[in-house]
Amino acid sequence: MEKDVKKISLGQNINLTLIPASKFKSNLVSIYIQRLLDREEVTKNALLPAIITSGCEKYQSSREISHKLDDLYGSSVMGDVSKRGERQVISFKIISTNQKYLDEKIFKDVIEFFNEVLNKPLVIDNGFKKDYVDIEKRNLKDRIQAKINDKGRYALERCFEEMFKDERYSISEYGYEEDLEKINEKDLYEHYKKIIKTSPIDIVVEGDFDEEEVKETITKNFTFERDEIIDIPRATYEKKVEKVKTIEEKMDITQGKLVMGYRANIDYSDENKYYPLIVGSNVLGGGPHSKMFVNIREKESLCYYIYSSVEKYKSILFVSSGIESQNYEKTVELVGKQLDIVKKGEISKEEIENSKSALINSMKSLGDSIGGMSDFYFAQGMSKTNSTVEEIINKVASVEIEDIVKAFENIELDTIYFLRN
Repeated sequence: MEKDVKKISLGQNINLTLIPASKFKSNLVSIYIQRLLDREEVTKNALLPAIITSGCEKYQSSREISHKLDDLYGSSVMGDVSKRGERQVISFKIISTNQKYLDEKIFKDVIEFFNEVLNKPLVIDNGFKKDYVDIEKRNLKDRIQAKINDKGRYALERCFEEMFKDERYSISEYGYEEDLEKINEKDLYEHYKKIIKTSPIDIVVEGDFDEEEVKETITKNFTFERDEIIDIPRATYEKKVEKVKTIEEKMDITQGKLVMGYRANIDYSDENKYYPLIVGSNVLGGGPHSKMFVNIREKESLCYYIYSSVEKYKSILFVSSGIESQNYEKTVELVGKQLDIVKKGEISKEEIENSKSALINSMKSLGDSIGGMSDFYFAQGMSKTNSTVEEIINKVASVEIEDIVKAFENIELDTIYFLRN
């Protein structure tokens, strides 16, 4: 299947990726709009997906949009924002029944509707509809405030805020509550026009489709107005740690949350180190087979959960754990010891094989549900690595213990964040 994936430039920094997937009875069209994480605009960007999908010039309310989607055989449209390194990605997706299973061809109608929603938004007096903006400002405020309900996620974000205090990566993709009052419907509409004109845009189609029909339909029916496109530089990933930061906060919680952030200082395009870093992180804390799970959770009974993971774009390895407050010092000490063991290459054949197997199974599962491959290929294009799933599986499978040792040699602890009761 992967050999049939096609990438086509539509000009003006708009790229089309076609991902054939005959196993699905649906087709998915995804639009990804890239912005640099910017404290001045991040909250505006976070508001846009819900406002744009609430109503447009032709279908002016959620009810009218819903009726039209029903006419398109139960299609659905959605929008969201995410953070990828120092980029904020605004995404819109529409999923529709494959017309091969219908009595009529609907793909053109689906794309025309999607274009109406994105490129002909509902505008009243040179701004978005005020009622919609007010509703979505309240919804976003609730979403921002609700982050604290997931204490593990909250601790992770707070660790990164402190660790990357003077870097864009510290900025939240959902924006900030204090910005909402200053945003009005006219400014937000002008901002939307600006980002459509100046942002890199990726269109990704996944499903069972006729390639020529899709190319022709999208080329003719998407009408993005374009201007000079912004340059989004590659995020910096190297930094020498001068002093380990330790941050402790208190909250009325039953379980303490510990996050330890490490600078890995590895370029994700350096395949000789990046894939060994991923495998090494899995050996350290990737599941029940990992060193931290076995030695800290099982043998010492110090934590409720513990895992490690890698953030690709900023080259971070982080450890997250739920512990009793009295176990803080001992847990920090043992995490450091397990990391040192990996650095020395004291890894069994069973540990490395289990880690590689877990990662490979995860990669293989990307194609199990529609959307997984769309996000994967967008991310590959965004980072300009352009590896296929099969290529990554082969790279992971070839990692040896000495490769992990080399990848881990420059890892440094940067920040310890602890949320205690």
